[in-house]
Amino acid sequence: MLNPSDEIKSRLDIVEVIRQYVPLKPAGVNFLARCPFHNEKTASFTVSPVKQVWHCFGCGRGGDLFSFVMEIEKLTFVEALRLLAPRAGVVLKQETGPAISLRNRLLDILNSAASFYHKILVNDHSGQIAQNYVTERNISQDIINDWQLGYAPDSWDDLILFLKQKGFTGKEIILAGLAIDRNEGGRSYNRFRGRLMFPIREVNGNVIGFTGRLLPEFEKRDLGQGKYVNSPQTLVYDKGKVLFGLDKAKLAIREENLAIVVEGQMDCLTAHQFGFKNVVASSGTALTIEQAAILKRYTNRVAFAFDMDAAGRLALERGSEQAFAFELEALAVSLPSGKDPDECIRLDINGWKNSLSSAEPVMQYFLKEVLAAHDENSASGRRAIVQKFLPRIARIVNIVEKNFWLKKLSQAVDVGEQFLYEAMNTAKKSKVLDKISVIEKTQTPIKTAPRSRDEILSEQLVALLIAFPDLIPVISPYVASEQVVGQSNQLLYRQLVVYYNKSVAHVQDKNSVFEYGDFRTWLNGQGFTAGDIQELDRLAILIEKNFSDITAEEANSAIKGIQTELRRSYLNRRMKAVAKLIGELESQNSSTERDERLDVLLREFNDLAEEVRQLSSVVE
Repeated sequence: MLNPSDEIKSRLDIVEVIRQYVPLKPAGVNFLARCPFHNEKTASFTVSPVKQVWHCFGCGRGGDLFSFVMEIEKLTFVEALRLLAPRAGVVLKQETGPAISLRNRLLDILNSAASFYHKILVNDHSGQIAQNYVTERNISQDIINDWQLGYAPDSWDDLILFLKQKGFTGKEIILAGLAIDRNEGGRSYNRFRGRLMFPIREVNGNVIGFTGRLLPEFEKRDLGQGKYVNSPQTLVYDKGKVLFGLDKAKLAIREENLAIVVEGQMDCLTAHQFGFKNVVASSGTALTIEQAAILKRYTNRVAFAFDMDAAGRLALERGSEQAFAFELEALAVSLPSGKDPDECIRLDINGWKNSLSSAEPVMQYFLKEVLAAHDENSASGRRAIVQKFLPRIARIVNIVEKNFWLKKLSQAVDVGEQFLYEAMNTAKKSKVLDKISVIEKTQTPIKTAPRSRDEILSEQLVALLIAFPDLIPVISPYVASEQVVGQSNQLLYRQLVVYYNKSVAHVQDKNSVFEYGDFRTWLNGQGFTAGDIQELDRLAILIEKNFSDITAEEANSAIKGIQTELRRSYLNRRMKAVAKLIGELESQNSSTERDERLDVLLREFNDLAEEVRQLSSVVE
C-alpha cells in the first residue's frame, strides 16, 4: 500500500500543479518557464512530465512535486501534504502523538472549529438567527457552502466542549485563538459569541483564523464590542501576512493578471458571488509588504477598490507603496460616490464594471489630486505639488516607470527633469523614505567553478544511462567508477549500476524494468542527501532537454564514444601518477625491493602507454 505522499504523486501530474503557479510552455518533451525563485531573462526552469521532476538550470533548485510546493508556498512537508491531499482525493489520517508539531495541531483545531460553526449555521436551529441575517444580506447558499461560513452561537463554552471531545486540550484551544483565558484560575470561554463567522484560509486552503461579524441583535447589548473581530495573532495566523479569499482567487488572478483588493470580507464575497473571481480582501487594513509579496507570485497588476473616505484613501496610499516595492502595477478604482464594493455590485453592477474598466494608475490618481489642490501657475503651488508628489516617485522601484512619472511631473509644473531628479535623490535620504522596507525578492544564482571536459563527459554518461538504463549492463563492465570524473557523477554512476544489478538484472520477474521514480525512491531510502537527489533530477531533465529525439542505438554509440574518452583520460592520469612514482624510486639508492618495484611500475607505464596508443588509433 502506498504511503500518502507516494499516493498523491501517483495521482497528480507535476505539470498541472506547477502550471497553477508558473506559466509553462512546451519545449520538446519538457516544459519551460522563467524561474519563480530568481530573476532571469531567459527561461531555464524545466519540468519533466516523464520523470515528474523539475529543475532550474539558472539557480540550481529542483526536486519533485512536493519540493516545488514547499518552496513556492513556503510550507513544511506536512503542510504540503495537507494542501495536495484534497486535490488528489487522498484522505489523510489525523496525526497524533508527540511527533506532530504544534502548528499542525492548531490547524486541526481551526479546521474542526470551521466545520462546527458551519454546521450550526446550515443545520442547527440555533443558527436560524444568523441564517436570517445572511438572507437579508443576499448571501447565496453556494457562497455559504463554498466559503464555509458559519455561526458562533451566543454561548460561553459550546465550542470549547466540542473541541475537547475531539481530543484537544484547553491550552491548545487558547493557542489557536478560539478561547480566552479568564486569568483567574477559572475556566476559559469562547472568543467568538453571537457572530457570523468567516474562516480565514492560507493560500493552500487551511483555516488559520476567523473574522466574526456581530449580529445586529447583539449590537445594542454588547456595546463596546467591535462589530468585526478577528482572531488574535497566533502561531499560524498573522493578519498582515494573509489575504482573505486568495485560496479561491489565485487561479483567476493568474489568468487575468490582475488582483482586485477590497477592504472587507463582505466586499470580497459579494464580488465572487457575482462572478468577479479575482478579488481578495485585506481585512480592514492597508496592503502590507508581506501581502504584496504574496500577490507578486500570481500577478504583476493590483487594483485597489477601497471606499474613498479618509481611511480608504490612506489605505490606497500605503498599499500602493508596498505594491511599488515589488514592481506591481498599482491601479485605483474610483467607485460611485458613497458606495462600497458590496453595495456597488449589488445595486449598480454596471457602475462597478465601469469603475474597473476605467481604473487608472495610482500615480495618475494622486497626480490629479495634487494638481486639483494646488495652483500649478503659481510658484508656491508648484513648490507644494513637487513636495507632495516627488516622494511618491522616489518610492517606485522600476527605473522606467520612475522616469515616466518624473517627466509627467516636469510637464505639469514646468520644471526641468534634471532638477526634479536631483531633488528626488535628496528626498530619498529623508526619514519618511527610510521607513519603507523592501523584502528581498531575488536569490543569487549559484556560482560554480568551471568544469573540465572529462566532468562534462561524465555528466553526459550518467544522464544517458538514466535515459537508457538497458545500456547499464552493456557499459558497466568497461567503465570503472574511478574513471567517472566529478564526485556527484561518480556517486550516481555507482548507484545506477548497484540498483540495476539488484533490482532489475537479478530479480526473478523477467518483466522487471528500470523505473526512474523507483530508483529515486530507492536513493532516498539509502540515506542520500537532498542535494544528491536534486542532481539526479537535473541530469534526468538535461537528457530530455538536449537529447529528446535520440534513439537507443544513437545513445549506445554516444556512450561508447564517452567511454573511450574517459578511459583515455583515466589512463593519462594514471600514467602521470606512475611516472611520478618512477621518478621517486629512481632517486633512491638501488636495492632488491626498489628494483623490483621499479620494474613493476615501468611495465605498467608501458602497458598504459600502449593502451593509450591503441585508443588513439581507434579514434583516428
